[in-house]
Amino acid sequence: MDPPLRERLSWRNPIDEGSPASRAAMARTGAVFGTAAGLFSLVSVAVPDAAVNDEGLLLATGIASLAVAAFLLIAYDRLPILGFHVAAALGIVLASVAVYAWGTESGYAPLPYLWVALGVFYFFPLRAALVHLGLMAIGYGIALLAEAPPGTAIDGWVATVGTLLVTGVFVGLVRDRLAGLIANLTDAARRDFLTDLYNRRGFGEIFDIELERARRTAAPLSVVVGDLDEFKRLNDDYGHPAGDAALRRIGRAIRVVKRRFDSAARVGGEEFAVLAPDCDEHGAYMLSERIRSDVERSFANGAATPLTISFGIATYPLHGQSAAALLRAADQALYAAKRLGRNRSVISSAEVPGILARTRRTSEEAGVELATLLSLAEALDVRDSGNTTHCHRVGRFAELTARELGMPPESVERIRLAGILHDVGRVGMPDSLFEKAGPLDDNEWSWVHSHPEIGARMVETTDFREIGTWILSHHERPDGRGYPAGRPADEVPVEARILAVADAYEAMTSRRCYRSALPLDEAAEELRRGSGQQFDGQVVEALLRAV
Repeated sequence: MDPPLRERLSWRNPIDEGSPASRAAMARTGAVFGTAAGLFSLVSVAVPDAAVNDEGLLLATGIASLAVAAFLLIAYDRLPILGFHVAAALGIVLASVAVYAWGTESGYAPLPYLWVALGVFYFFPLRAALVHLGLMAIGYGIALLAEAPPGTAIDGWVATVGTLLVTGVFVGLVRDRLAGLIANLTDAARRDFLTDLYNRRGFGEIFDIELERARRTAAPLSVVVGDLDEFKRLNDDYGHPAGDAALRRIGRAIRVVKRRFDSAARVGGEEFAVLAPDCDEHGAYMLSERIRSDVERSFANGAATPLTISFGIATYPLHGQSAAALLRAADQALYAAKRLGRNRSVISSAEVPGILARTRRTSEEAGVELATLLSLAEALDVRDSGNTTHCHRVGRFAELTARELGMPPESVERIRLAGILHDVGRVGMPDSLFEKAGPLDDNEWSWVHSHPEIGARMVETTDFREIGTWILSHHERPDGRGYPAGRPADEVPVEARILAVADAYEAMTSRRCYRSALPLDEAAEELRRGSGQQFDGQVVEALLRAV
């Protein structure tokens, strides 16, 4: 729908914001110059005793100028850019005719060219503007020759063309300076001055654009929301200058780690966000972990106080269809990361609301309750197998084995807890990984191999830190071919070796959707077959005696 006439006549128009060379701006400027030229021509004819060479021709030129002005004002939004060049050329022709009609001996004769020159050098590229200046020089020369002026008129032609050139170049320089200033101001309105990342406004604009692109291309889009841990303590202990310096370091770390086409922002005091186009939850988790590790290392060596960051991750369309829904899911995952002990990344999942519901919400809490992790382990079992028996059965087999090995009662109880919690790190793995019917690829296996580290970090925030060490190593093997570190047998705690055997025995003797449970004697034979390579032989025999 065409803008109403009031908007077309208004010099300041909302459609021109941020675009000085828009069609509307060019049309209004041309309309003003054309109207002025037409009125001056009419006034020159009407003024008595005016020194006009050809009043009829000047009157026709004035009417034509008014017509061009009206056409530009009415039809600018349907006019291609080439049309404005044609309009400028027509203005040069009318100016040349007006110069002839006015009389080239008049000192005011070349003035109509000035208006055209101002317009073309402000709105058009320099090369195009110089072409129009050449047309002005030709038109003025023809007007001078048509009146057969004295030979000294060449001086006036040179002075006029030179003045137009200098004026036009100056206008072009001012235009470029103004465009750069507008660009800088526009960018400053969307940038955080401290970290040189986007601010909340800029991030919101980029988010809307990328989300629309993701909808059109059916590509994933991930948002990673982070919050610095214990940042208030840094400000309180060392002052706001130290806090500002830390924020700048965080901004640099994010810029270095993110991909070139990812968008990063500081969206709050100590809150950051990264928008990762064409990136699923797997890639977003790896991105957040790289940033988290880099921040942790950066502030661990030589920093006034250690500083870490927690992340929550959500992906379109899996966790939400709108920007608000995705940010809400990422925020919930971030809160879960905080409740699970901070300094970790959590992907939005069905378990997140349960984590938030079962944890304390005091602002001074430094760790996570063991009961929360136990509930989480049960929830993960329900997600993966439909019941809570796996983790408890592993805990029971680990307890029986520890007793058979003659370990003290306190150690036995902790090994039972470790058995229940041994796979709690699977909270960092996406749901789709457990729903995949075919074999896993290398990237998916890297997710599987990371869950002992995730679980270990979660447990280390409780009063049972040593359990985290056992969970970290429960997939290591005596032959050194285990994960995540490939440690040899003498570097793996006996408790971790107990968990490995208990976990394997429970898996073999339990029914799964893709296979039946093995008979007990076949499971025992399988364990003995792996003794010395995959399992500790003494632990295997202890478990088999106990069960």
